[in-house]
Amino acid sequence: ACRTCTTPPPMAPVGALARLQRRGTSSEVCELAKAPTLEQAKKMPVHISELSNEALYILAESGHYGACAERLARHIMSIDEVEWMVGKDKVKEIQKADESVHWVATLPYKVGISIGVGSGVACVPLCFHQPTVHAFNERFVTSEVPEPADLETALEVGSWAWNWMEPPLGVAGFVLLTMQLTRSQMQNMGVKPYTQWMKNWRGRRLARLYPQYDEDLIRAFVVNAF
Repeated sequence: ACRTCTTPPPMAPVGALARLQRRGTSSEVCELAKAPTLEQAKKMPVHISELSNEALYILAESGHYGACAERLARHIMSIDEVEWMVGKDKVKEIQKADESVHWVATLPYKVGISIGVGSGVACVPLCFHQPTVHAFNERFVTSEVPEPADLETALEVGSWAWNWMEPPLGVAGFVLLTMQLTRSQMQNMGVKPYTQWMKNWRGRRLARLYPQYDEDLIRAFVVNAF
């Protein structure tokens, strides 16, 4: 660094002159800093297919799905000795083979979403809507009904309904808490939760369907998809 410089150099905008001179406190010339040239800008990759093999490998190992797909396409090109477009079509074929079992893989999530949304919507009228609370009480609880003067507002209805709504809601919240704790401890021990187990199963399945290709590349392609 220049010994005569006492202030940091100003930020140079991209696309400025090729070499910019830094300011100094004396007339002594400081060293020059490089800025991107037009030629360098033209060589910048704008699509993942333009990356080098080394850069693509690093990006794929970091979990980037597009990089994993491009790496698999290049692997297919080298194995089958085909052009890039043919390799990409083969990747799409592998992707469709994986998507054929998505309904099985996503079924627990869909059930969980349905239960979560349904429970969240239903608990509001079950606590505060007087006709719904009365109907639920007559069918499942058979609790003593308060005087009409004590059920004039939604909050009064909720105070009455909370006598039997509190236990199931409290237990449900505690069950979710224990499940989250169990999942975190499983991950600490290296035990795969359902999501990771399902991804590994899908990867092994595709590796059996396409044994001519590298198993690790296929599994990485699947694991970083969904």
